[in-house]
Amino acid sequence: MTASVFTSSANAFEMAAREFEPPPTSPYINDPVGWVQNELGDHLWSKQREIAESVRNHRRTAVKSCHNAGKSFLASRMAAWWIAAHPPGEAFVASTAPSYPQVHAILWEEIRKAARRAQKNGSAIPGRVLQSDEWKLDDTSIVGWGRKPADTDEHGFQGIHRRYVLVILDEACGIPQQLWTAVEAITTNADCRILAIGNPDDPSTEFASVCKPGSGWNVIRINGLETPNFTPEQIGAHPELIALYDKLGIEPTTEPVPDGLRPLMLDPEWVADKIRRWGIESPRFTSKVLGDFPDIGEDVLFPPSLIQAAQERSCEPGPWSILGVDVARYGSDRTIFCLRRGPVMRVAGDFTKQATTETTGRVVNAIGEHDVDEIRVDGVGVGGGVVDQLVELGHDVVDMQAGGGALDTEMFANARAEWFWGLKLRFEDGDADIDPDDDELAAQLGSMKYKFNSRGQIVIESKDDMRKRGMPSPDKADALMLTSAVLPPPDRVVEDPEVDDYEISPY
Repeated sequence: MTASVFTSSANAFEMAAREFEPPPTSPYINDPVGWVQNELGDHLWSKQREIAESVRNHRRTAVKSCHNAGKSFLASRMAAWWIAAHPPGEAFVASTAPSYPQVHAILWEEIRKAARRAQKNGSAIPGRVLQSDEWKLDDTSIVGWGRKPADTDEHGFQGIHRRYVLVILDEACGIPQQLWTAVEAITTNADCRILAIGNPDDPSTEFASVCKPGSGWNVIRINGLETPNFTPEQIGAHPELIALYDKLGIEPTTEPVPDGLRPLMLDPEWVADKIRRWGIESPRFTSKVLGDFPDIGEDVLFPPSLIQAAQERSCEPGPWSILGVDVARYGSDRTIFCLRRGPVMRVAGDFTKQATTETTGRVVNAIGEHDVDEIRVDGVGVGGGVVDQLVELGHDVVDMQAGGGALDTEMFANARAEWFWGLKLRFEDGDADIDPDDDELAAQLGSMKYKFNSRGQIVIESKDDMRKRGMPSPDKADALMLTSAVLPPPDRVVEDPEVDDYEISPY
């Protein structure tokens, strides 16, 4: 009797509580895929549908993704669905990214497109999405915004008090741990959601931590080899891809998608090129193509965090220009010119299958074109001919002999180890600004390893050893290293006998 009365009372309270809950304003409140497809007219391919359903079902979703899989597009559609499907004023969308341009020009631009598309289709989407990266129901009621708080600001998202909060962490690998803490602070109730999405570049980040088993996050991986363009017909045109699919034991996709979607997705020819240029064991290939965190050991010379930081810097060029020339003649290796002005380092030439005389001519042209103050040439092997020819033409040249002795013989096995270690220190000190669009250079730097020999000296992995594990020659990394090398002893300077005041630059 008592139990029965208690149960009736509990049910009465439950029914009364429901009376005060605002009813769903949309039949799509539990159907994000249907909302995107029916209200916006957008197609979601299988992985995008899986992510959408995870946001609906799980409080925390982490997506580690390859390049060009439509991740920011999908995140923007989840933001639009969240505001459109939940009761007006009860929902809020917040987003962040490693930099404000990424917030404004990528995710929120896609959200603005989604709002325009909904309006064009006559779909019910409340309020307005502004160029200021705010979503307003009216002049005073804000239901969404994109922000880039300070990296150390654990309170950067305070002030959001809604029942339904969706936080999107775009390019999540670059977001520092303190901002993850800030996000957790505003998503404590059961109806809140977090979507963290990005390329899995750096295994030392918070993004990598939440992608590990046992983290409490629902983790989804987008492998580029399983995206819509990797059909049997496309794979068959590239022997490199056929071999990779056989190695991994996976099959090409047969998923039908609209033709208009394919140009926006990862391209098989691009991946085949990266197999040749990066190597399938490269950390960059693992991240950008396979959509997984690379296994970075303690023997990696340039961790991903150092490379990414150098790509994101915008430094002022120094007054002294140094041209580094890594010489190849024929075969798969390339002759690379790298120019350094203070911390700013850029590839200034990339040539294949040319004679040393042509390389010499290109160096002479680069001297005038870039106002070069100092020339450093890899004088090992065929590079010796370029050194000799430049001297004959009256140019002072630093003959860089990587196999020669180091200045610090106690710490380094040879000059190459000392020079690369010096370049690593530049990166660590924030004194390196490299091209953010040069993925090949980043891949080469990230693939280099070092070890200690029996004498306790640092040894940098040789080109031959890199080839044995399927890695291409690090031509760009070598040219970059030449420009930043520790000053060589005077006997490595090849001087014009008519010039007696040559001096190696201290820059």
